[in-house]
Amino acid sequence: MRVASLTVMLASGDPARLAAFYGTVLQLERLQHFHDPVFQLGESLLRIIQHSAVHGANQMPARCQLNLFVADAHAECARLEGQVTFVRRPENESWGGIVATLADPDGNYVQLIQTAPK
Repeated sequence: MRVASLTVMLASGDPARLAAFYGTVLQLERLQHFHDPVFQLGESLLRIIQHSAVHGANQMPARCQLNLFVADAHAECARLEGQVTFVRRPENESWGGIVATLADPDGNYVQLIQTAPK
């Protein structure tokens, strides 16, 4: 199989609140030409949707995580201080990068990953 592109659909009982988090707090680029909130993630897309089977917080947030590769994980975490719930503060990894984990308003895990220290 050869995949031409990727869109992650993130379902929520409150898509407006989730969209505000990804757009206003994380400051991801929102693409205005879609009906649902859609954000550009490199060459991929994140689409936030309403789903009748989704209610409340994610009960298994580590199962599927969004990995956002950033230039400076420490700087991004400092900017987000007081606006997000950190599951794990930025830490150096054995492979040489830095990883921090935060939770979105639905409890989904979002990891900020810096592949090489500055």
